[in-house]
Amino acid sequence: MQADELASLEVVTVPPELSLEAAHRIMLDRALRHLPVVSGQKLSGILSERELLLAIGRAKDGHFVYPKVTVGEVMSLAPVSASPNVAVAELARTMVDAKIDAIPVVTAQNVLVGLVTSSDLLRLLTWLPMEQQPTLQFELRRAAELQVRA
Repeated sequence: MQADELASLEVVTVPPELSLEAAHRIMLDRALRHLPVVSGQKLSGILSERELLLAIGRAKDGHFVYPKVTVGEVMSLAPVSASPNVAVAELARTMVDAKIDAIPVVTAQNVLVGLVTSSDLLRLLTWLPMEQQPTLQFELRRAAELQVRA
């Protein structure tokens, strides 16, 4: 399976000049964790929920406090992206290695055509017959048992 077969093709995008507050409202309203940032049709960056939450604050009453900045000032520039024909296994490996949860799918001209998220990859596992699903083994260790590196 290739990236373009798994990618969410209906992707909500925002321009870099949008306020951070407006972007957050979009993310909250649509339950999104990533917003590709586009200028025209070309990918400029990506705004993750993690980056957004690091940039905003909270008032004592729990309401969000937004700095007067734009998405373009907070987004990740030059995010890891993939072409439509990249194998899904390679996307998953890249996401694990880079510790990211979304990869924009772009053409050779950097035009956004989709987005693959960690949720998409997990959904893919649910499509496998039970006998083909991987098994996991867990080992729980207490923090006191771990060697601390200084």
